[in-house]
Amino acid sequence: MRPDPWRQSTVAAFAAMDPATVILMLAIHLLASGGLMALVWRRMPGAPGLGRWAVASGLFGLAYLARLVGLLQGVNLLGLGSDGVLLLAVLLFGDGVREFVGRAPMPARRVALLAVVLFGTEVAVAVAGGAQARYIALSVLLGTQYALIGWTLAVERRNQTVPLQAPLTILAFIVSALAATTLLRAVDIAVRGMPVVFHGTLAQVYYLYSSVAAVVTALTLVWMLLLRLNGQLSEMATRDALTGVFNRNGLVRALKQHFDQRQAAPLTLLLLDIDHFKRINDTLGHATGDAVLQGVARELTTQLRVGDFVARLGGDEFLIGCVGADQATALALAGRLHSGVGRLQVPAANGAGVAACTISLGLSAAFDRFDAWEPAAQQADRALYRAKAAGRDGVQSHWVTLGT
Repeated sequence: MRPDPWRQSTVAAFAAMDPATVILMLAIHLLASGGLMALVWRRMPGAPGLGRWAVASGLFGLAYLARLVGLLQGVNLLGLGSDGVLLLAVLLFGDGVREFVGRAPMPARRVALLAVVLFGTEVAVAVAGGAQARYIALSVLLGTQYALIGWTLAVERRNQTVPLQAPLTILAFIVSALAATTLLRAVDIAVRGMPVVFHGTLAQVYYLYSSVAAVVTALTLVWMLLLRLNGQLSEMATRDALTGVFNRNGLVRALKQHFDQRQAAPLTLLLLDIDHFKRINDTLGHATGDAVLQGVARELTTQLRVGDFVARLGGDEFLIGCVGADQATALALAGRLHSGVGRLQVPAANGAGVAACTISLGLSAAFDRFDAWEPAAQQADRALYRAKAAGRDGVQSHWVTLGT
């Protein structure tokens, strides 16, 4: 077989790469990524994980610059100090991942203490075994931390929204591959000694992959944050700002999602409003009225079954979607809602006693198509009107099947 000129030239160029150049590239990528995330964090200070990722990326970059100086000048103490910075950086990166996926981040003091413990372990190994032992210990400690982060990403990916699962999968692969190459590097150093720390094929593969991973990771993190922000904005557009339940946009989306299912169960709509709500506002103040609305919304949400949903249509009017219920079940739910709200005692904002309230409810007939929801809402509205005409504080229903 004739030798492949392209392959030969590629291998030769790869083997001839200066390790200092590769480390410098890695440091620049990390510092640039950290700067980018810091700029985004200034605009999104509440973004989960972003602050920790920005600091971690900057520390990674500074650590590799220090390592480069130590490599060029032969200053071992500077290189050893950079190891401690690397260990702190990987802990911060992992803590940012945990915060992003919804786990509680570690307090700063605990992160610092853990970094000291890891660095102390490396120093103890280095004192006992010399420079080779130092690099083996560092690679094992870093590789283990990367593996833990990759495992966290792989596990938590399934608990996130569908749009976030793709970037989390990519990030889990990147970090897991970095764990594998770092641990393999520890084995290589243990077998072949100090000459392969900065030279040789595996060292170049490690630093080149780390450089590429730094760029791809930064882009993936920004992608994840934008998806999270987009989801939050979408949620805000479908939620009532005061009570947290669906607004009209959210109601329409919930109805569409329900009837887009392959075998969607019929729905019954329950329309209610708070009896004499204007009187509460006039006598106890609008702040108390707002607290009553919030209390009613919480009570309605608590009483709903799995699959049911509630929306505030405006003022003191709420609409509940009751999924797959027959007449008796829908009436039973209406009764629970009526009784639960009737037991509420909301403290007045001015401290002058408490606000109690009752509700009137109207129930629609069951319907099994999305385009039948507005006629069903009108049915529920007419039933609600009858409940008010009958003296309020009660339930009326309309049982005529729609949409079949």
